[in-house]
Amino acid sequence: MAGLVLAVFLAAPALAQSDNDLHGRLEVQDAGQFSGPDSIQSSLGAAAADDALANLRFTWEPSWGGWSLQTAYLVSVDDGPDVLLARAESGLIKIPPPTMFDLTDTFVDHGRVLASQTIDRLAIAYTTPDLVVRVGRQAITWGSGLVFRPMDLFDPFSPSATDTEYKPGVDMIYVQRLFADGSDLQVIVAPRPDQFGGPPTANASSFAAHYAATFFGHATTLLLARDHGDWVAGLGVNGALSGATWNLELVPTFERSGATRVSSLANISDAVTIAGRNATVFGEYFHNGFGVAAGLFDLADLPADLTTRLARGQLFNLRQDYLAGGMTLEATPLLNLTPTLIADLDDGSAFLLFAATYSLGDNLTLIGGAQAPIGRRGSEFGGLPLSATSPLLLAPPGQTYLQLRRYF
Repeated sequence: MAGLVLAVFLAAPALAQSDNDLHGRLEVQDAGQFSGPDSIQSSLGAAAADDALANLRFTWEPSWGGWSLQTAYLVSVDDGPDVLLARAESGLIKIPPPTMFDLTDTFVDHGRVLASQTIDRLAIAYTTPDLVVRVGRQAITWGSGLVFRPMDLFDPFSPSATDTEYKPGVDMIYVQRLFADGSDLQVIVAPRPDQFGGPPTANASSFAAHYAATFFGHATTLLLARDHGDWVAGLGVNGALSGATWNLELVPTFERSGATRVSSLANISDAVTIAGRNATVFGEYFHNGFGVAAGLFDLADLPADLTTRLARGQLFNLRQDYLAGGMTLEATPLLNLTPTLIADLDDGSAFLLFAATYSLGDNLTLIGGAQAPIGRRGSEFGGLPLSATSPLLLAPPGQTYLQLRRYF
């Protein structure tokens, strides 16, 4: 596999020269993971594991006047114990279809190797100065969260994600109306089936309207959605404070069962100078309305509405209250350092993340990083028992990784 990856890595720019609209990215990664003796990883003989990953993404976006086409093809290969772990965890939480059509082909799934190819973007758009209509597989991001993203209903990034350049595509109809006063209205319909291969249903689909405008000098967003059968509202406000930028979000969810879960977020960020170096610092508080309050618990105790959102990839945290802080420091014009600390305020556990990004050239970037969970058994980051009687823990592993990305 290493020889094939190297050949594609060297040939990728030449492949793109055949059409000026064809671009892409090749990423290769080596990731080492380290887990405790009671973890699922250790039970599989992978307490210390090393995974090699590679993915190649081609994007083609031609346009003809007001019409345009978005396409992206992605092929990925993972070789290592993480493949075995993913299989072991696959039955813990049932994962529903993430989008209407299954455009992924897994062509190798054996032992330690998993390889797949997918159409990640396939959408046609019509654009005028005040209207955008786009139909097909595409990505959308809402909200102002820096680490946590309660207003982003469509495949938000995990707080521990090491690659946030491309979101997974979702099959949807997207309409945006731009108004003369600078405000805009976005409306989305995302049909989904209850189970793979089935017809779309209202309780599996999403319908959403997102309005952005300025009120009393503050940029404000309003959200109203029916998402997987539940009604979701959202209010976001941002502004300035002594040169810093702040954001507030309030996101209540009215469930079909009759329960109401209210999530909220507040953050502030500022550009500063540290030891003569440019830096951006931030702090963020997140309240997870679906989370479990203080006290020890296990996977079997998790509320159904929380596990449902974990399975859908809309939430990634189990507790209610979190505080995150960090910065991006420009150590040199070519090197950025990004430390982040996420603290679980309910059980005292924490998650430490660090990344360093170095520009090797105009189209070549090297990224190295580490992640370290800190906490006692029974805490979110220390390890969650599968059940009250299980000796095994579901715990995020410690991780080091090195990525090389080439763009063309």
